[in-house]
Amino acid sequence: MPSTFWALAIAGALQAPPAPPATPPAAPPPQAAAAQAWPDDRPITRVVQNLGRDLKAVPSIETAWIMGAGTGASFAFHPYDDDLDAWAEESRSSASQFGRALGEAWMQLSLSIAAYGIGRLNKDAVLTHVGSDLIRAQILNGVFTVPTKYIVNRERPNGGDHSFPSGHASAMFTTAAVLQEHGGWKFGIPTYALATFVAWTRVRDRSHWLSDSIFGAAIGSMAGRTVVRGHKARQWTVTPVKTPGGAAIYLVKR
Repeated sequence: MPSTFWALAIAGALQAPPAPPATPPAAPPPQAAAAQAWPDDRPITRVVQNLGRDLKAVPSIETAWIMGAGTGASFAFHPYDDDLDAWAEESRSSASQFGRALGEAWMQLSLSIAAYGIGRLNKDAVLTHVGSDLIRAQILNGVFTVPTKYIVNRERPNGGDHSFPSGHASAMFTTAAVLQEHGGWKFGIPTYALATFVAWTRVRDRSHWLSDSIFGAAIGSMAGRTVVRGHKARQWTVTPVKTPGGAAIYLVKR
């Protein structure tokens, strides 16, 4: 009798339905995934910490190329500064006022803060992150542009002080570099074109020499690309996931 009981028990166990397959982990909500992929660096409350990281990232081959090209171009066009200024004195343009307003460092920083704030309010992780990078890049740009102005103390074409480099050019090219790095050339082409226009208006209204604008553009491009470069390496995320009967690896591009 006991042997019959165990035989029936074993047969029942063999005929029992198989255990359900393990359920793969649920994907995180879109907002949570976006927040993880595009972190908020808190550029308002962590200014010192972020600036320290960005300054450490400045030394690079890319920085050497950008600043080397900017320095070389500034020297190459320096002999034409006087001739171009003489032409600018005779051909003022109303567009200079627009360029002067848009290229102000405080204007570019304000727009960056606005982008960051809108991203936070709308819980848009991408806009928050890009706005954060814009703020950080403008701060880094100022760290290099302002001291250089006072160290060189070059006289402006209109007789003012602190001409070299152009702060308007550096601020605009900082914004252009960040947007191009994040959004590609569909954003880079119009923003670099606008930055070039602003730099040119500074020459036309005799606030800067051409060589000032060229070197300012180099500083701004360097600052923008330096800040974003720290995020480029994390564009691809590799995530192993257990699946029924095996495993899989997810590659997620940010």
